[in-house]
Amino acid sequence: MAPPLLAFDRVSKTYRRGRHENVVLDGVSFELAAGELAAVFGRRAAGKSTLLRIAAGLDAPDAGSVALNGSPLFRAGRRPRLGGLPSGVGWLQRSGPFTASMSVVDYVAMPLLETTSSRHARARALEALDRMAATRWADARWQTMSDGERTLAALARATVTEPSLLLADDPVSGLDTREREVVLGLLRDLAVTRGTTVLITVAALPDTLRAHRIMSLSDGELMQAARSHERSPTTRPHHRGGTA
Repeated sequence: MAPPLLAFDRVSKTYRRGRHENVVLDGVSFELAAGELAAVFGRRAAGKSTLLRIAAGLDAPDAGSVALNGSPLFRAGRRPRLGGLPSGVGWLQRSGPFTASMSVVDYVAMPLLETTSSRHARARALEALDRMAATRWADARWQTMSDGERTLAALARATVTEPSLLLADDPVSGLDTREREVVLGLLRDLAVTRGTTVLITVAALPDTLRAHRIMSLSDGELMQAARSHERSPTTRPHHRGGTA
């Protein structure tokens, strides 16, 4: 039997400021299979972002272990990764490009430039934008776009490398009802039709309704509830892997 794509085993994390301790994760354990969309619901500062950062290898737990595709994410010393995201992991980031003059298609193509030509990277970026129904903004500049349009472009960038695991921290924050439905529908489609494992955090309970698995984080403890939505096929499509 294949290992879970992502597995947390008794993961704990405490932040300390002077004499004050804030336990954000307390023995958290869960497993996600290929093609599963999971949503973590919780109040602000509940530790949802910390959980995602640990899943991405960007923050190290104080205790417990994390495995990605059956391999430990943290080695001895539990140090965060210094070289960015692990291969095969995508991160949805809505901050946009550093340069105001950069077009959306070039921004989406950036994660590919270390491994392929700019021409091929742009072609794949256009494909990623097309999957998000966002090709109309390929030549646009970030500052001219709405929050909903930026989220679709950011989703294209996070998935241009075709990651096996996509992480998104509150991806529908600030969006209106229609935009939220579009983004959540696309995330579910990535899981169901492309076999991507998707882990998101949300601040509103209705935003969990498209998830295969709902998890609630409060006082460091994670509670889980499975839903009876249609699951993705057992056979997962090939992913190229890479960082985003």
